[in-house]
Amino acid sequence: MKVAMRRPVLAAIVCFAVALVVSAAFIVWLNADLESNIVVVLSSLQLSYLYVISSGLAAFSAGALVALAAASLAHLRMPSLPRAAFAALGWLALGLLLLAPVAATMFTSSFATAFALVIYGAVKAPVLFAAFGLLLGLGFAERRDDDGPAPKA
Repeated sequence: MKVAMRRPVLAAIVCFAVALVVSAAFIVWLNADLESNIVVVLSSLQLSYLYVISSGLAAFSAGALVALAAASLAHLRMPSLPRAAFAALGWLALGLLLLAPVAATMFTSSFATAFALVIYGAVKAPVLFAAFGLLLGLGFAERRDDDGPAPKA
């Protein structure tokens, strides 16, 4: 069975695979010796950032990889509008996940609260981000030329 992938799909698979491996490795390292490793994490800004986004990013990446692989193997074709909507929702969720730790500290009032809720969701309910990863993966599906049968008059 030969599977031909477009370059953007292949690039997305590589990026999400790297993100999944880095996030999973960080989670495993952190939980190996939580008491001593949390001290190291809290002393580094980069590790603190990774601590906040790692579970959400791992779930998002896993969802995106599943959808990308399934869509490529099944040669899934979708109309333009759902593809664009899925991709927009997926990219928006990924952007919120990646920018939330920074934005929560920069803004005040309701903006900071909204971004703090994104962080809370990434830590407590990463499956939500897996669903958005699935949507983003479906946004990479091949475009169907016709948008379905013409309506009957």
